[in-house]
Amino acid sequence: MKQKVIAVILSLTMTAGLLAGCGSAAGGGEETVQQETVPESDEAQEADKPADTAGGENVVIEVLSLKTEAGPQAAFQEMFDHYTAQHPNVTFEMQSMSSDDFKTTIRARAAANDMPDLVTWMKEIEPEFLLDINGEAFLDNLNADTVAGANAIYDNAVYAMPIDNGYIGLYYNKDVLAANHIEIPSTYSELVAACETLQANGVTPFASSLSDLSVPYMSLIALFAETVYAPDSDWSTKRDAGEVTIKEDAGWKQAFDILTDVVYQYSNPDMAYNQSYDDCAALIANGETAFYGNGSWALSAIRDVNPDANIGLMAFPVSDNVQDGKLLCFPDTSLSICAGTEHTDIVKDFLAYVATEEAGAIWAENVKVSSAVNGVNVDYDPIAADVDHYLSENLFTPYGDRVLRSVFTDKLWETFSYYMLGESDWDTLAEDLDTYWDKARDGE
Repeated sequence: MKQKVIAVILSLTMTAGLLAGCGSAAGGGEETVQQETVPESDEAQEADKPADTAGGENVVIEVLSLKTEAGPQAAFQEMFDHYTAQHPNVTFEMQSMSSDDFKTTIRARAAANDMPDLVTWMKEIEPEFLLDINGEAFLDNLNADTVAGANAIYDNAVYAMPIDNGYIGLYYNKDVLAANHIEIPSTYSELVAACETLQANGVTPFASSLSDLSVPYMSLIALFAETVYAPDSDWSTKRDAGEVTIKEDAGWKQAFDILTDVVYQYSNPDMAYNQSYDDCAALIANGETAFYGNGSWALSAIRDVNPDANIGLMAFPVSDNVQDGKLLCFPDTSLSICAGTEHTDIVKDFLAYVATEEAGAIWAENVKVSSAVNGVNVDYDPIAADVDHYLSENLFTPYGDRVLRSVFTDKLWETFSYYMLGESDWDTLAEDLDTYWDKARDGE
């Protein structure tokens, strides 16, 4: 698996397009979108069209998505419209919801044997509920290493068709820093000093949320990617063998301490209880805060609020050694066919369309990401240059929560805030996490 994931990211350094876009882990409510047939106006892609499935009985394809932002919603809408213009017997119904609601909904529907036809992939979905698409011709239109990386947790199967690439890091508002005479911090000490200066000047340093814990959780993922997996990409293998533990590992505690002492403490905790994911995007976009830890998917939410926001991206400074700052980069948004669908051929045909350059450009332009489709190079945002810096200088790690077993990450998600909020000490939390690591490893 290690070789698979590293190959994905190395291949990205040779592409013109740059990263972005994870399944939204944020809130934003549940939304159902009925797609209507719209005439196709552009016939330039005629030669690349997938096989015709028109002319049959009317079919409704149910899609469950954890992409709640406006950009992905618009991209899905446009792709649905283009597809149904060629296949007027097909209609798409899409529900978009937060990751928490998505997990709950998928588990309930799996238990009831009532899965949708198509979902945005999430590793918590057991493979038995997904269709293996290994060998499908349309996969050849995608970057092979990206496909391999998206399916790194599976053995010889392809359950996830990646459509973009992502990152998790630290957004910063250049204008806010400049107005407060602060240089862009590159070390941990400089980051803390910047936060102190901002607070002294009446500016809240960090945007964060306690009403939507996915916001600080994204920072934690970026942090342990840097403090645990960047120094030792074999850490999980060593933990499985009992050679290391979370409780005794300085990197894990360092990640939780930075989350607590910086991301949380400098976020105005009292206000954070009233701030949502969208509120946090607005705070950084409008220059009301200087820093915001989140993923590539948050960029479209930031740009929706202020397209001209002077925003940069960096890895979290985790020490006073600049070289320790490593950006977490990985294959991100993927689509999966549910095993129980009665419309396998149509859903595969839609994925064949999603794998075309036309659809790849639609997604990249709307979501502000680099596409996994070969030949799609969209200059989606100035922030691409920041990502390119980390890739070209080999200052990245591909290892975050997506390569960890879901039994463990479910417990991590459930309990991570206890330490941040002072409701648990380190030993208690870490022992609990070690217990669930072992349960996940042992298949319990």
